[in-house]
Amino acid sequence: MSEEQAARVYAQALFDAAREASAEEQVGRELGDFVAALAASEPLRAVLADPQVETSAKQRVLAELTRGAQPLLANTLQLMLERGRFAAVPELREAYDALAVAEGGVVEVEVVSATELPPETEKKIAARVEGATGRRVALARRVDPSIVGGLVLRIGDVIVDGSVKARIRQLRRRLATAEVRGDAQ
Repeated sequence: MSEEQAARVYAQALFDAAREASAEEQVGRELGDFVAALAASEPLRAVLADPQVETSAKQRVLAELTRGAQPLLANTLQLMLERGRFAAVPELREAYDALAVAEGGVVEVEVVSATELPPETEKKIAARVEGATGRRVALARRVDPSIVGGLVLRIGDVIVDGSVKARIRQLRRRLATAEVRGDAQ
C-alpha cells in the first residue's frame, strides 16, 4: 500500500471518529497546525524519520508535541509512527481536509502571507470568510515572502489579491499609461 493510500485509510478512520465525537473541526485545525510545525522544523522531521532513533524515543517526542491536542489526533499520529507510516502525515492532512470538504458545509481557503500569521489573525480571516460564504472554513496557510506584505486569499476559483506586490504592479501599470498633465516647458 502506497503512502497516499495509507494516508487516505487513516484519514477516513480519523474523520469518522472525529465526527462521532463532534470534533471534526478541532481535529482538522490541530492536524493542520501539526503539519505546519512539522514542515517548519527540519530537526524535528530528521529525528522522526531517522531509523537509528528508537521508536520509543520518537513516541515520547510525539507525545510531548501533541500534549493538549485532541486525543483522537494524538492517538492517530502515534499509531502511524508505530506502524512506520509517519511519513504520510502531510498526505493525511490533505485527505482529511478533502473528507471535510466532501462532507459539505466546509470551504477551503488558502491564505498566502509574507510572514507567519498570528492565530488571532487567522481566526479573524476565517470568521470574515464564514460570514461572507455562510460555510465553515478550513484554512490552508502558506508563507511567500515575495508578496512583500498583505494577503492573497484563494477560495475555490476566486483569488483575492491584497498583497503589496499586486498593489505595486497596479501602480506601475497606472503610471506607465498615465497622461502627463500640466505645462511642459
